[in-house]
Amino acid sequence: MAEFGLVKSFDIDNGELDQLRRKDCFVLGYELAQVDSVLKTNDELQQLIHAENRERISKSCRDAKRQFKISWMPGDPSESWLMLHVAPNNPLAS
Repeated sequence: MAEFGLVKSFDIDNGELDQLRRKDCFVLGYELAQVDSVLKTNDELQQLIHAENRERISKSCRDAKRQFKISWMPGDPSESWLMLHVAPNNPLAS
């Protein structure tokens, strides 16, 4: 029988997502999983992310020891979207 367990904490123990609908929480979790998947590679990443995921994605990048930058989308009055840029990882440079 397969064993299941926590792969990664979402750091949501203090009601951080209480104001969001379940499907929105799912989207944030999926987005974080996509970013985490790329962080395990040496690839560069540039993509839009939800502002609600800023801290979780920043923590993932720091934990993976990857250089990254998160900036607000210019001209987006909603302040709902951020641009994530993760530099390519060059393991031979260390």
